[in-house]
Amino acid sequence: MSFSNTLNKYYHKTIFDGLKKPHSVPVQLKYDYFFIIPAYNEKLYIEETLQSLSKQNKNLLSNTLVVIVINNSKDASAKIIQNNQDTYDKIINSSYNFEFIVIDCFSNGYSLPNKSAGVGLARKIGMDYCIDFSNTNSLFFSIDADTIISSNYLKIIIENYIREKFAAAVINFKHQKNDNLIINRAIIKYENLLKDIAENIKKTGSIYGFVSMGSAIVCSMKAYVSIGGMPPKKATEDFYFLQKLAKYQKIYTIDEILVYPSSRAEQRIYLGTGFRMNNIDNKNIFNDLYIDPNAYVDLKRLYHIIDSNWNQKSSEIMSSVAKNNSKLYQYLNTNNFIEAFDCIQKNSLNKKQLLNQFHRWFDNFKIYKFLKSYD
Repeated sequence: MSFSNTLNKYYHKTIFDGLKKPHSVPVQLKYDYFFIIPAYNEKLYIEETLQSLSKQNKNLLSNTLVVIVINNSKDASAKIIQNNQDTYDKIINSSYNFEFIVIDCFSNGYSLPNKSAGVGLARKIGMDYCIDFSNTNSLFFSIDADTIISSNYLKIIIENYIREKFAAAVINFKHQKNDNLIINRAIIKYENLLKDIAENIKKTGSIYGFVSMGSAIVCSMKAYVSIGGMPPKKATEDFYFLQKLAKYQKIYTIDEILVYPSSRAEQRIYLGTGFRMNNIDNKNIFNDLYIDPNAYVDLKRLYHIIDSNWNQKSSEIMSSVAKNNSKLYQYLNTNNFIEAFDCIQKNSLNKKQLLNQFHRWFDNFKIYKFLKSYD
């Protein structure tokens, strides 16, 4: 299928209509770079984010559109709505050295449905809006309204994009320092745990060895549309978005620390950074991030087995696994490995295709469930 057909299909099936009110119309017909920033109750924080944007290379900013999606659900409190209104008024009455569009997804008639309102839908609305003003190679930068970016953010990422021609990338990050010493120690611990998990998964041979952080993602417009866009989920949208992107093309990693997410404690989404910091007194708040080292060993063993026996019968592979690793055998059996692998073999012309298909099947979600089965 040609990309034009893919794009037409996306327009007809997945774009949310009637949920947005842009404050203005973009000046240019097309842009090479887009920042998409969901904002919910961010009056006190978004200005610092926008100021960090203003420090980017001026030539690159001249071809950049910043899209801010101020959002809340229909049943949001009057306090949240007023905060969003104040945020909206302040931004549209300010002057920046970059072009911006503020999308109203918070006021009466434009607020998001209670059932689907959340950061995932807000990101999706912003990214979908950018499509009409994009080239296929335009880049979508996903950041948050309380995130600070390095002054070299655009320059370094674009240099990597030109050199590596990646479809999507994750960017190294370091949380902002918190004045609360307890929270500051916790955020360092949290960050290290996330990065350790990603590194250990990468060492097994998996294509999913990266941290899923919504404020540290970049992808091309073509990749975005090709995978069906951002999942409109209330939480973990970054996890599933990157999983889809990894199945489309291997995720590239930018090692330089260019993103500084907030470390503030705020109860929003379950298991998000703010949630964990807000519940820091709970001694078990990081328990889900501790992985038995044996799980990584067995995951690496699984990839070795598939690589070495890719053209063997699935039943023979399972017999071999059963003799050496009952836990791995049980997990594969629960996930109908024999049926899945038979299908993968049937639709693969060579080893490379089979391994690619296997990684698509044994995806990030299956990996997470496998690692946690060792608890």
